[in-house]
Parts: sequence; C-alpha cells; structure tokens
Amino acid sequence: MALEQDIANLVGKAEELTTVVENKISDIDSKVAQSKTKVDGYINQVNNYINSARDKQSHFRLTKNQALIANDEGSFPKYWSGGFVKSAKLIETVTTGVEPEQRSALAREFLQAINSDRKYFANSFKIWELEYYPNRRGENVNLYAYLMYQYFRAPTHMTIAGIVKHIKGVVPDNWWCHGLKAGEPAKLCGHTYGVDTLRNAYSHCHPYVRGEGKPETETGIIQVALPAVVTGDVDLSKGQWGQFPYLGDADQNAYD
Repeated sequence: MALEQDIANLVGKAEELTTVVENKISDIDSKVAQSKTKVDGYINQVNNYINSARDKQSHFRLTKNQALIANDEGSFPKYWSGGFVKSAKLIETVTTGVEPEQRSALAREFLQAINSDRKYFANSFKIWELEYYPNRRGENVNLYAYLMYQYFRAPTHMTIAGIVKHIKGVVPDNWWCHGLKAGEPAKLCGHTYGVDTLRNAYSHCHPYVRGEGKPETETGIIQVALPAVVTGDVDLSKGQWGQFPYLGDADQNAYD
C-alpha cells in the first residue's frame, strides 16, 4: 500500500508540474503574441511614415518637353533624339478645359492612366505614334534597337515614366516603357533609378527594342504621351504621374 501511495503522490506531483509548465508556456505565448503585436504596430507606423514621406516628396523634371510639342518641321517631338524610330506622327492633342464626354476615347484612355479623366488638369499635351525598327538594321541586325530619348544628369534618386500603348511588333522594355505589355490599354509605364554614391553621372532614357534577328520590315508601333525623368521616388502604382516643373540649366528653356 505504501508503494502505491508513493506512486500516487509522484503522479500527482507530476501532474502539478505539468500544469505549472503548461501555464508558463501559455504565459510565454501570450507575452510573445503581445510583443509581436507591438512590433507589428511599430512596423506599421514606420511603413505609414515612409509612405507619407514618399507622397510628400517634391519632384522636378530633368528632361525637357514632356508635353511632346513638335519641332519646327512637325516631324518629331522637340528636344528628343530619335534613336531607331523609323517615323513619328502626332495623332492627338489632349486639351484641358474640355468636358470628358467631348474628348476622344483615346484621349480619355491616356488620361485615365494617370487619374486625370476630368475637365481640367495641369496643361494640354500631345500623343505621338512612333514606328520603330526591331533592331539596329544593316550589319547590326543582332543588336537591340532603342526608342527616342534624352540625355539627363543623374544627381539623385529618380523616376522615369510615361503613358504608353503598344500597337504592334516587338514590345519595348525599360525606362519609360518598363512594364509595357501587348494588348493592354494605355498605361503608366516606368521605374525608379538610383545612382548610389555616383553623383557626377548621366544617362539616356531610351527604352530597348529587343528584336535581334528580325527582318527590318517587321517594325513595331507604340503610342506615347508625357514621358519624362523626374527627381525622387514617384509611386507609379497609384498612377501618380503628371506634368512636372522643369529643373534645368538657367540658359535653357523649359519649353512646356
């Protein structure tokens, strides 16, 4: 009987110990959960601050003629270099101060891409249609081509974007065509560009046409409006694009 009593006592103590351990584990789990909640809260606060700071940044344009005003000959947007564009055609002027219902479907499509399908917006702009070669032609048919571009200085973090619609041919990529896809309505394309520690730098904002080996006759076509390089990080996912003030040399005209 004494042995049975000892065993019963041991079992009881073991059960008490198990209960204590379980309570401790439950207490630890509760504290861990509370700590995680606090950490998640801090992370949310930091993210909200970062997003708020991002939206409050000032953005200034490093490239000229974002409205794509034509040159004196009317053959190409002024201040833009042609790259491997075969031909350019001004297809529409999108004008502010017009009731949305009175605009063309194409104009509204481009405005909708930047949340501006309303009567008034910053200023009127042009939509151009560019026909481009699939590669560098001639002896260099195995090298990619590129579209119109501008030289720009790269002093800080930047965003490069434009409203683009693919019509046919090889789909250009990168710079103001980044994210472009065939068969979609006009969309805001682009990405950010960081210079890290290299401040005395420059680049050219030309989308690539990777049609290596394709025949010269297999040209592509896109429609484009409001391409530019601007300072800072613009949240393109929200369509936060428009006509930015020009920041350039004192002796150069912003033009638009």
